[in-house]
Amino acid sequence: MVALTLMATVMLGFISAFMQSRRVTESNVLHAAATSLVYGIIEQMKGLDYTTLLPSGEVDDAAPASLTPPYVRVRINPDLTVWLRPVYTPAPTDGSTPAPAAPNTTPAPNATAASVGAIDNFIGSLPLSTVTGTRAQQLSLNIWLWIDEIPDSARDVSEVKKITLVYTYSYNDGAATHTVRDREVFIRTRYDQ
Repeated sequence: MVALTLMATVMLGFISAFMQSRRVTESNVLHAAATSLVYGIIEQMKGLDYTTLLPSGEVDDAAPASLTPPYVRVRINPDLTVWLRPVYTPAPTDGSTPAPAAPNTTPAPNATAASVGAIDNFIGSLPLSTVTGTRAQQLSLNIWLWIDEIPDSARDVSEVKKITLVYTYSYNDGAATHTVRDREVFIRTRYDQ
């Protein structure tokens, strides 16, 4: 009886360690999938020509009628293209230093798009098979995008765009839903070769 109790206690420890390991592994896979998806979007934006990055103002015939420029068209996977609506801040015409609209830090997890002056681009509940090949989990992804023109005439910098992308994803862990938010910032300049 003592041996059986001891064995049950040890086995319970193994099972709880296994369950915790599974949760950590699954959250890491989801984080890697979300990060990979976001970096894919960023790389596509880096590849756009500076003048057509934003605001092109051109009407894309393939865009939904309810969507008005400016927007950035990106491909999530071979079957899914989305149009991200940014908050665009043009450079001041009077030569003054612009005030970027994008936040300087990652917004709090409970912040809403409206509270930080963003447009919520909900990508949807993507099956992870679109990113990782697994069908066990859905990845809900929201993207907030700011494109700020930040020229600095004092330093002879005339065409610079600061792009800030805040992404939020959520996933289920048993009965609990976890939400993760992160921010990426990059600079896009034009130069003639």
